[in-house]
Amino acid sequence: MVWFSIKIGDKYEAKYTPLNPIKKEYESCDKEGNILKKVSGKFEKGHFINEKTGEIHDKAFKLIKGKASSGFTGKIAKLDVKEVKPSEVEDLLIEKEFLVDCPKLYDELIKENKSFISAGWFGNGYKAYKVYIEASKLYKGYCNMKCGTTSKSEIITDVIGELTESNRLKEKLAEVELTIQSVNKVNVEDLIQI
Repeated sequence: MVWFSIKIGDKYEAKYTPLNPIKKEYESCDKEGNILKKVSGKFEKGHFINEKTGEIHDKAFKLIKGKASSGFTGKIAKLDVKEVKPSEVEDLLIEKEFLVDCPKLYDELIKENKSFISAGWFGNGYKAYKVYIEASKLYKGYCNMKCGTTSKSEIITDVIGELTESNRLKEKLAEVELTIQSVNKVNVEDLIQI
């Protein structure tokens, strides 16, 4: 992790570092779940091969939770959600964000002080996102749908651990570790319905 110095206003000397998402890839497989290797074509069409049997496949599936998945295309049509505390949304490293227009959902989230989590995919691909839906704090009547592959708690201990220059930072690290322990660490694979 690289830290940069920054002066904020006239009074504050600070350091900052980027929080980058953890990239999770799913293995390619055939419809029975046997692992395939991608062979890029130079002059011919690319394909997939089962290195154990030598069998060639034009199409591959992705191995998710031990099962072959045909992938996810297009736009999200339905989200199966689980309830979470609104503070949990703060732990997401946001990669995509959407505005949701549903006054009934907004009212329920506000009234019951809750948020939702699900798994979702956008476009053609196999990148699974954690998808949180919360009532917007800024735009009354609307919700925010925040999507990312990584929770800050997955990486922040390492990031803060590098700043052990003073006792204040050691105390802060202990405080952050307690906060991280209270966050519900949901893996996106646990949310996927196959």
